[in-house]
Amino acid sequence: MNRSPFPTSVVTKAFTWAYQELGLNIKQASEIMGISPSSLAQTTLLGFESGTAEYRKQLAFIRMYHLLISLSDGDSEQMKVWFSSYNVTLDKSPCQMCKEYDGIERVADQLRKLKQSEPGRQSALTVVEFSHTDQSSNVGAILH
Repeated sequence: MNRSPFPTSVVTKAFTWAYQELGLNIKQASEIMGISPSSLAQTTLLGFESGTAEYRKQLAFIRMYHLLISLSDGDSEQMKVWFSSYNVTLDKSPCQMCKEYDGIERVADQLRKLKQSEPGRQSALTVVEFSHTDQSSNVGAILH
């Protein structure tokens, strides 16, 4: 058994807090973890055994969440919008990317790059929404 400085129950509670703050439900969180919602629910009190893939995914998600907090200055709404919106660099939303094998790390890498490249900017988490107002080629963009 691998020893970790982070008790498994604390990691699971932090993971739960993070995914709920991002507007996810237990089904969506279980998809990110690659397990069933019932398996995730059963571990809520005790957590996953230290060193397991699930434990490591939870730690990675918590780290990614802290980067997101840092870049948004703790603005929960901005974090939710960014996490659920299409991202050109990832070619999908960060939420969808997190469901892939190395997706959490790819999202965290993008957040690290944003943090390094945007030191003086008010918000590095800009979301661009594209909407078609009619059948023609009129495209509108809205920055959040």
